[in-house]
Amino acid sequence: MSSKKLRNIYVAGKRTSMRLEAAFWEGLEEIAQRESLTVGELCNRLAERVEAVDASNLSSAVRVYVLEYFREATPKPQEFSYTPLAMAAE
Repeated sequence: MSSKKLRNIYVAGKRTSMRLEAAFWEGLEEIAQRESLTVGELCNRLAERVEAVDASNLSSAVRVYVLEYFREATPKPQEFSYTPLAMAAE
């Protein structure tokens, strides 16, 4: 049994299906809300960017986009700076 959810969306005026894991659907919905878009509008923009209206290609593009979006939103760790420890005098 697949853990992916199938949903219909409209891309370039045509109904298509995308099968994504629940976490990616949730991420896509959150991004759309943050960007004041519908999920369909966001998928249209992604389809235009990657020139993919094929559902399997669009699904892959969505996964990469969601990952990159949240990676970019995550604070970067501070640069590690090496500070040598003081050695005890013998």
